Amino acid sequence: MRALFDQPSSDRLIATLAGSQYGVVTRAQLVTLGLARGAIAGRLAAGRMHRLHAGVYAVGHEAPRREARWLAAVLACGAGAVLSHRSAASLWKIRDAEGPLPDVTIATRDGRARPGIAIHRSRMAPADRQRHVGIAVTSPARTLVDLAHVLDRDALLRALREAQFLRLFDLAATREALTRRPSRVLRVLLEDLALTQSGLEDRLLSVCRRHDIEPPLTQQPLAGRRVDFLWPRQRVVVETDGWEGHGTRGAFQADRATSNELQLRGYHILRFTFADLQRRPAHVARQISAALRAS
Repeated sequence: MRALFDQPSSDRLIATLAGSQYGVVTRAQLVTLGLARGAIAGRLAAGRMHRLHAGVYAVGHEAPRREARWLAAVLACGAGAVLSHRSAASLWKIRDAEGPLPDVTIATRDGRARPGIAIHRSRMAPADRQRHVGIAVTSPARTLVDLAHVLDRDALLRALREAQFLRLFDLAATREALTRRPSRVLRVLLEDLALTQSGLEDRLLSVCRRHDIEPPLTQQPLAGRRVDFLWPRQRVVVETDGWEGHGTRGAFQADRATSNELQLRGYHILRFTFADLQRRPAHVARQISAALRAS
């Protein structure tokens, strides 16, 4: 008899499941937990669960968090569905300008509409799918490719820069994703534009071009982090320091630790600010040129 009381109740099982899914459960999951149709209907009628989509419910609330809304939309679309486009960009924090409905991509040709969800149908490879914070979502590379079809060039460029800043940008993976869903705008950006994290870096590249300085490699891994600009043969590193990316105690400390490590490895490091690039571009060019000659 005691064993019966030791068994967790249905509500406790539901709460445990919902707690791992932003408060969202599916009908199929409830059936697996042993709930009959009437038990589900009773909980809905009593307000203990709320219908979000067909066969998808919020437990005990109306899913105020965006993650719950995203997960509910993905679950409502069945196996293989992933959060995508603007919603995926918001989840990855590449940009935060979602449409009125969550974007979900499905790989089937099913033409059935899902009210409250922006459905996209597209072929996807395994590399296009990831799971982030418990939600099936397009990879950062595939997300950028999808954004190329819904954003203008400037907004896409900002998304690319933010992906770089967040260390989510993978050039090889993005080019591979482009083979499955071509975008001329994105292809041109990847081929013809030196991707940078900020306008500061754009300014430095412009200084190099104007003063006939050998173009550097951008965003290169070195000493356990990425440096803004690298001339590998001359072992010269240039960092452009903006307050947005470097204006915290942690960033300040990390920058100095990296600089010390690179100097010990024999690299010459130069740092320039907005004032340097805006008001003293010729001075910046002279210092870079001197460092390249001396190395």
